Amino acid sequence: MMTSLGNKLTAYLLLGVLAVTALDVYLSLKRTRTNLLNDVRREVTSISRTLRMSLEKTGSDAPEPYFVDLAAEISSLENVLGVVFYNRTGRPAIRSVSLRDRQLPTIDVRAVIATQTPKEGLFQEGTAEHYYRVEPIVSSTGEGIAAFLVLEDVSSLTREFHGRAVQALLNILLLLVVLALIASVVIRRSITQPLRAFAQQIDHIGRGHFDRRLESTRRDEIGLLAQEFNGMCARLEAAHQRLLAESEEKFQLERALRQSEKLAAIGQLASRLAHEIGTPLNIIRGRVQQLLQREIPLDKEQAFLGMVITQIERISRFIRQLLTLARRSEPRLRVVSLNEIVRRVAEVFGDRHTASGVEIVVELAPELPPIMGDPDQLQQVLLNLSANALEAVGTSGRIVLSTRLSLKSNGSTRGAVEMVVADTGPGILPNNLPHIFEPFFTTKEKIGGTGLGLTISREIVRSHHGEIWVESTPGKGTCFIVSLPPFEEIGGQVEKSGLG
Repeated sequence: MMTSLGNKLTAYLLLGVLAVTALDVYLSLKRTRTNLLNDVRREVTSISRTLRMSLEKTGSDAPEPYFVDLAAEISSLENVLGVVFYNRTGRPAIRSVSLRDRQLPTIDVRAVIATQTPKEGLFQEGTAEHYYRVEPIVSSTGEGIAAFLVLEDVSSLTREFHGRAVQALLNILLLLVVLALIASVVIRRSITQPLRAFAQQIDHIGRGHFDRRLESTRRDEIGLLAQEFNGMCARLEAAHQRLLAESEEKFQLERALRQSEKLAAIGQLASRLAHEIGTPLNIIRGRVQQLLQREIPLDKEQAFLGMVITQIERISRFIRQLLTLARRSEPRLRVVSLNEIVRRVAEVFGDRHTASGVEIVVELAPELPPIMGDPDQLQQVLLNLSANALEAVGTSGRIVLSTRLSLKSNGSTRGAVEMVVADTGPGILPNNLPHIFEPFFTTKEKIGGTGLGLTISREIVRSHHGEIWVESTPGKGTCFIVSLPPFEEIGGQVEKSGLG
């Protein structure tokens, strides 16, 4: 199970803060206890010195008579448990009522009297802790004659110390909770969410999507990382596009090579057929025509001979198409007008099919830029496409021959000049669309289609640096588009044909 980086950082931060705070609280509590003990020590010292001075001012070398009154008075002070007076031998002479039957600290009182040096410290009685001070009493001659012990309870100190410790722990807990909330929000927004966005972007890159970018307006290291990451994505996208373009170019070159090899094989076949079949067909045709010129009594025989000539012409036309496809002649480029070519082809088909129920509509774009092309070859393309449209619509329908200017994506007026042939026929099935420009592929087997017309048309368009494609919806018709680059005269004189 993956642990969130934000949770780890929050935990590390809280552990660090907890360690530092705990050390600070420990030292603070230690100082507090020391200060409280110093306060108690100063208080006990003050009481002891006051009592000593009071006894020494009496001027008496026998202070014992004053012990009873002083013991009661000292015991009445706050936090003072009591007082014990010792005689010259170090034995307790008088003690406060509150100290009777209570354990006293073990002290060498005789040494205190002899050295006249006070002694103080902490004294543990069971679970209770007390502070004591033994003060010597000096006579007027400077000789130690007695001593007394002041015992003060430090339970108030302990209670105050415990209260401060609990308050410190609560402060630590509150601080940790506040820090956890702040750190969680800050780390999530500053680190976790940006890293999660980076991870998602890397996943998209791994899936081949290079167009997405990270949105960041930050000016810190995360923002700089996002900018560099977006730059890397842009470079990857550009490299990917170049790779796709190179792959597509390679595919097209391989496809063109296979097409060239196929056309070369067709050329060899066409040459062989033209020699092996063409000559005998011409002889047969000549003999049949001679028979037709004679008087043949039966119409049935005349129809039979006419059918033979028709099939011979069909075979001859197929061989000529093969030769045309295999022996492509370079176009004789001139400045020509597509409008004029469309107009002439429309006149030819209009004269033949006006009475057949087929409506032929011509829609020419005004001020259409000229192109560089071979008018004969382009007319052949338009004738092939128009013939296919007539066969598609049958005895009734509509054919539109049109021209138009397709603008470039940047709005430039020097786009592509297009020639369009649209019909209202039955359309082309989707599974046939990828194959209609392949040699020998035809959907007109019943009426003798050879499958070479569109192939020849495509080769002619490509030789003019153009493109040809088809758009078709079954039941609604078919539209062939021929796109050619417009002519841009750079300099010099260019021969113009009669169609320009």
